[in-house]
Amino acid sequence: KLWRGDEAVEVIGPVRVLHRYVNMPEQSAEFYNETTKKLEEVHGCVPAMGYSFAAGTTDGPGSFAFEQGTTTSNPFWNTVRNFLAAPTNNDISCHSPKPILLATGRMRLPYQWQPKIVSTQIAMIGGVVIAGVPGEFTTMSGRRLRETIKKVMNDASDVETSVILAGLCNVYSDYVTTPEEYQIQRYEGASTIYGPHTLTIYLKQYEELAQAIVQNKSVPPGPPAPELLQSNLITLVPPVLYDTPLWKRNFGDVIQQPEKVASPGNTITASFVAGHPRNNRMTESTFLTVERLEEDEVWIPVATDADWETKFQWRRTSMILGSSQVTITWEIPQDVKPGEYRIRHNGYYRYVLGGVYPYYGVTNHFQVKVPVRRRYGL
Repeated sequence: KLWRGDEAVEVIGPVRVLHRYVNMPEQSAEFYNETTKKLEEVHGCVPAMGYSFAAGTTDGPGSFAFEQGTTTSNPFWNTVRNFLAAPTNNDISCHSPKPILLATGRMRLPYQWQPKIVSTQIAMIGGVVIAGVPGEFTTMSGRRLRETIKKVMNDASDVETSVILAGLCNVYSDYVTTPEEYQIQRYEGASTIYGPHTLTIYLKQYEELAQAIVQNKSVPPGPPAPELLQSNLITLVPPVLYDTPLWKRNFGDVIQQPEKVASPGNTITASFVAGHPRNNRMTESTFLTVERLEEDEVWIPVATDADWETKFQWRRTSMILGSSQVTITWEIPQDVKPGEYRIRHNGYYRYVLGGVYPYYGVTNHFQVKVPVRRRYGL
């Protein structure tokens, strides 16, 4: 809406960002109870999932006899739950009317099952405010959060503010429903892990962030989130033991060469003798490049595995020998520049006696020709 149509608006103004970690079970907020007509102090809960979570959604139902809208517990499933981790009486009371199926906040093996500390943040670019949220907000929850932020912004300035919710940011804390939606205990309500007033707490947190950002003030960083470094994570994926090339071939050798001549809209295909991609995930790099030859005899990349028109497919050709091959395809875009091209594959192989080593392979050159009619706009 900001840049499309006749009402496009140019975004002009300063850029500011605020971030704060929040321990949700320790938070409190004020909530106006429409039933009692009183202002109440409400609190967050230790994370837990309800029975209706196991029922799944309408388009993907769960197993066993779980149903959405469940607000009573079952002795059998409570016994199973308590074997994993038993909720406290305070947990049960805090999450009511949600019957707790999984006391995820009490589960710590092998890691914390669901976060207690979440990441909240706001970025302001001129009259555009982006709220980075750590969960899936329902439609009505999202509307209430947008209106809360927008009210703070409009009270501070005469400039019309556009508020955008961006998720999921930095951490996943499941669903966020309104207190009314929570009472019904459908799938989303049962998956609102900090209790019936999860949204109430978020509204307070983002209101404070919005007030600080319009006043150009800082906020306390909050309690540090636990560090889940990759080196400390458990993986169930078996390691790569070794790679070997096909008989009488080397890593990077081309098994299937591309066609010699192609046009926009055609798909170029090439296959290579390869190592396992998990030997090096090529972070900040690429498994493939499509290269064009310039007039100074220098090859320049025009596409990588980050481009939509390319595909990188790996498969094992022999589990015993550890042989692999990759197939690279390039769908030639309509605005391609005619010229001489080639495809390059980059990878790493694991030697049977230890060590990981780089390799690469390049195809034969092929010509990309643009039809004369298109070239001259006829």
